[in-house]
Amino acid sequence: MGYKYNISCCETVSKKWTPTAIDCYLLGCSCSKCNIYKIYFYNTEMRCRMKDTVIELVRRIGVPNRELYENDG
Repeated sequence: MGYKYNISCCETVSKKWTPTAIDCYLLGCSCSKCNIYKIYFYNTEMRCRMKDTVIELVRRIGVPNRELYENDG
């Protein structure tokens, strides 16, 4: 997979899925589709770390519960 284990991400990652993390997961961690990325990170030197967080959440607790994002309205 080529994912390098990131200690700082591991230490700070939440123990539950947040709405932002679920959105990122549903977008396939594709920054080009993400509004948060476009607002805060596009054309800056900063890097979004949500993909690292999503990977760590999947590794720790599995994919998000479908009920969390299917009842959206």
